[in-house]
Amino acid sequence: MKFSFDIKSNAIDSFDEALAKYEQGQAGDTKSFKFAITHLAHCIELVLKMYLQTLDEFLVFSKCFKEVARRAKSDGADLLSAFTALKGEGFDFESLVQGHPCPHTVTVEQALSVAMCEVCQITGNKFVGQDFVDDINWMKGLRNSIEHFEFDFTPKEVRLCIGRLIRGLAEFADIFSLFDLESEVGKERFHVFEVLADEYSHLLAEANQTVADAKRDLFSGVRPKHQMFIEWNVYDCPSCGNSTMIPNDDSSTGYRCTFEECGNEDSEEIEVDCDICGMPWPNGDMTSWVDTYTYVCPRCENPEAW
Repeated sequence: MKFSFDIKSNAIDSFDEALAKYEQGQAGDTKSFKFAITHLAHCIELVLKMYLQTLDEFLVFSKCFKEVARRAKSDGADLLSAFTALKGEGFDFESLVQGHPCPHTVTVEQALSVAMCEVCQITGNKFVGQDFVDDINWMKGLRNSIEHFEFDFTPKEVRLCIGRLIRGLAEFADIFSLFDLESEVGKERFHVFEVLADEYSHLLAEANQTVADAKRDLFSGVRPKHQMFIEWNVYDCPSCGNSTMIPNDDSSTGYRCTFEECGNEDSEEIEVDCDICGMPWPNGDMTSWVDTYTYVCPRCENPEAW
């Protein structure tokens, strides 16, 4: 017997498997949580490719994407404009994969790079916001850790992780009219994930509000001409992927993520002063000289290059 799944059926099947594994994890089989995450990540990857197929059924293949990328570079245009130009000229994308039984498909990054070019003709706003881009980048790192290295999670962190991915998936599918997730999986089953998505969205909103409140309090009463002397940076947290790392006096690094379930204090983006010239640089760019200097900036490490 031969089984056949189109890309949408494949995506929904992975979503269903994610739910099944999540329920097993909730019932005590904690190792099932990791499969819930990987199945959900697989679903999102397929949904991104579904979007490409709404433009052209062959754009999902890497050879076709590379042709668009070459045109974009040649024209100095974005990927979507380059695709539109090729399509308008009657370019035959099918010919690039004809005769190949299993042509390679695009990566998550490539599919997302096209979607990021979509702009509302009325408002001029991008359809794919930075939040979704951050979610995808965070998802890739998480899946890589699960599949190729090691990871650790509490049950609550798993809930928030799945809620985060579901939120992005549902919004993306709705924006590009790919499918209605609730209709595909059933109201009761979807409600399980909807609760998780709401929980994550609530905590993220609180974290962002904490960032806004801290900035307001720091600058309150300070004259505009003096505000430039206040140290205020917001970094992307490498742990949770949110732009919620802000100055914190109680932190050993001087910064802490405001997302409740994270609280990470480390980032290679946090600036420290060079021990030689005194100029601030991201600590990830610093080198150290044994028994002499802890932080040496690239300029002092290799003056001739500057």
